[in-house]
Amino acid sequence: ALSSAPAASTPGVPVVSGAPTGTASALSPGGQALLNVQPGTKPPIPSMVEHLGMTVPEGIMLRDEGGALLDVRSLMDVPTIIVPVFYTCPAGCNTLLASMAATLGGVDIVPGKDFRVISVSFDEDDTPERAARKKSNYFAAMGKPFPEDGWRFLTGDAASIQHFMGAIGFPYIRLGPGNFSHPLGVIVLAPGGKIVRYMYGQSFLPFDITMAVHEAAQGKVGLSIKRIVSYCFTYDPAARGYVFSFMRVAGITILFGAGVFLAILLLGGKKKRPFRGERTGSVHEALPPPDGDPATKPLEHEKRDER
Repeated sequence: ALSSAPAASTPGVPVVSGAPTGTASALSPGGQALLNVQPGTKPPIPSMVEHLGMTVPEGIMLRDEGGALLDVRSLMDVPTIIVPVFYTCPAGCNTLLASMAATLGGVDIVPGKDFRVISVSFDEDDTPERAARKKSNYFAAMGKPFPEDGWRFLTGDAASIQHFMGAIGFPYIRLGPGNFSHPLGVIVLAPGGKIVRYMYGQSFLPFDITMAVHEAAQGKVGLSIKRIVSYCFTYDPAARGYVFSFMRVAGITILFGAGVFLAILLLGGKKKRPFRGERTGSVHEALPPPDGDPATKPLEHEKRDER
């Protein structure tokens, strides 16, 4: 259940309520994904809510590029990469789709057989005709033949879209006609629709896609790319991938080393060292002081008294 303000709702679109306004923390599998915000407030950028290990349900009907109605689960017979976008997006979605086209042109795995990509619009105003034009443009950008069934472009009505986006954990906020606030990334599914990985950002290397597909084929549920690389890697848009962050790793290593040193210092200081002549827990008394010890030598005045 997600929060919304009735005044900000779109006619005909279900209003979701129950959590703080504009948040997606309560987005549950199969729940509504369209978020609303109070009028006059700055809309947040929603984050994907990971549903790792969950399965996309059957019966969510969307339309393909030719306008035919289909159950989206029927396309998930091979490892599947879901690309949530809207086709009139002027910025992030176009960058993500263009990057995907360039990446798909460089992978060695066979589209349609080893994997499938499905772009799904979360704008109910997008039409199959618009989806078909987008598909034609990005297929031309790949620069090599690509099977039609290897990358599908789908649309749907508001209820079906919200159901599907809720199932994959992708919230979004409608700011106006053809304008949304939404996260950027793709969701990787195993055959049968089980969600196994989230990949964040708008640009991926062929290796990223290939590795995700191979793991999805085995049904492995893995940590998201974001969680793995956020500690030791940073995203470099120029290099179109993640690069090793030496300063971050060095900082973590120094902090870890300092923590270990402090622990040793504190634990070592608690041990009481036995004094000379003191029992140490043994059944034997402490050894007498050696012959050269000043404590065994009589004082000079004691020697004079004896004379």
